[in-house]
Amino acid sequence: MISSFLRDRSGNMAVLFATAFSLSGVIGAIAVDAAALYHERRVIQSTVDLAAISAARNPERAEEIAAEVLTEAGFADQAGLVVTVGRFDADATRAPEDRFVPNGIPANAVKVQFERPGTLHFAASFTQSPMVGATGLATVTPEVSFSLGSRLASLNGGIANALLGTLLGTTVSLSVADYNGLAAVRVDALSFLNALALEMGLEAGSYDDLLATEAHAGDIAAALASLVTGAQKTALTTLANAGNGNSVPLGKLFDLGRYGSLALDSAGAVLNARLSALEILSAAAALADGDKQIWLSLGGNLPGIAALSVELSIGEPPQGGGWFAIGPVDTVVRTAQVRLRIDAQFLGGLVLQGAVIRLPLWLDLAHAEARVAGATCPDRDHPNGTADIAVLPGALELAVGKVTNAQMRDFGAALPVTPVRILDALLLQISASAHVEVAQTTPVLLEFSSSDIGTARLKTAKTTTLVSSLGQSLLGDLKLEISVLGLGLSPLNVIANALKTAITPIVAPLDSIVNTLLTTLGLGIGEADVRVYGVRCLNPVLVG
Repeated sequence: MISSFLRDRSGNMAVLFATAFSLSGVIGAIAVDAAALYHERRVIQSTVDLAAISAARNPERAEEIAAEVLTEAGFADQAGLVVTVGRFDADATRAPEDRFVPNGIPANAVKVQFERPGTLHFAASFTQSPMVGATGLATVTPEVSFSLGSRLASLNGGIANALLGTLLGTTVSLSVADYNGLAAVRVDALSFLNALALEMGLEAGSYDDLLATEAHAGDIAAALASLVTGAQKTALTTLANAGNGNSVPLGKLFDLGRYGSLALDSAGAVLNARLSALEILSAAAALADGDKQIWLSLGGNLPGIAALSVELSIGEPPQGGGWFAIGPVDTVVRTAQVRLRIDAQFLGGLVLQGAVIRLPLWLDLAHAEARVAGATCPDRDHPNGTADIAVLPGALELAVGKVTNAQMRDFGAALPVTPVRILDALLLQISASAHVEVAQTTPVLLEFSSSDIGTARLKTAKTTTLVSSLGQSLLGDLKLEISVLGLGLSPLNVIANALKTAITPIVAPLDSIVNTLLTTLGLGIGEADVRVYGVRCLNPVLVG
């Protein structure tokens, strides 16, 4: 019977079809489960990526935030959730797996790992559910808004008016009280740029489009006036009405980084940087007509000095220069190089035959530089974040010597240090030389706490070579060559002492004038001033 059944060929197709149908059903069930597991993994990956990005904005609450994101996505059971806070360094020399350091300080990244048993629809009856999981790594780059060169104290109204007026190409008649008021009042950086665009008739475009143009000093003063009230508004309006003035390249005044692509009047308080009105005005003056040579007569009322004139040249800021910037680590701002030519005339005493002494001096102040060396994002304990700024104050040289107009303008060449004739009487000739240098070869690190940033506290980086008085330093280095052409004159040492005694009264006025001129430009001797206005961490990105 069995043998006859095996020999029977009838119905074989039905048997084969039933077998194939059963097999295809099994294969289909496996395919459905596989597709479901793949889809589930995709959902988990998307959720984990979102959790990492959300947590990276606030690493302090990373685990709590990641759990909330998973809950909202429908993953109530979070037994397989692991959240790791650490530091990510995008160093191309490291292997990708080594760029994230768990528990690294300061924290700027969050890794979220999550796995759970996958859901099987058909195979659950005969096999165990496989584990399905994903990993997401997100980091945030702190962006620091800061400025370099904001020295505003102890302004002398007369000298500041003469200097700012000449640089801006207009008439400046502000009192010391006006300067103090403008130093105290603060305006939002982007609000100022919005007002400036309105003054210039620019109604569309981006901030980068605005910064690619030049603005007249009058427009800058008018824009500032529209943002303030009271005596400060009156002073700025008077300045704006004095004339258009010189042009200021706005791109060397502000560097907004990636925020420059935002449309005008659309950014709101995105930078959270409130700047002194006088800081903006002084920085604009230093950039106006950067190759201009300015002559100021400052003698007459100075004790012991018959005449004193100062000529000043301001060079173009180096590449990457600017006064205010916002950006990540390695963002740089730089001041311009400044040169002063000083000619002081005063009378010698009887020992010096009552002759006129002409003391020609030059001062060369190289550009200062500030670079973002590090920053941490705001958190519960540090609501404004923290920032480290590496500052290199400008190297300074002061010498007795004559320089030509061409040498004053050639910022690529060093100024000469050679003896110069300072007294030329009938029977007495004196030549002098002196050279003082102040330089800082390694950056000075300024650390800004959350409190410092919240109050826009000014910090100063000072050179390790301290110079309390340029005049005294110059006098101490003074070398004399004395030529006596007749009999009856005093000994050489007496003549030398008499000359130094005659020079001594000009030391204090010299220091005062040099400091006031540089202060008006936001600069200092052997020092550099920095303010940090804010740290932003709004755009985390996936890196793994």
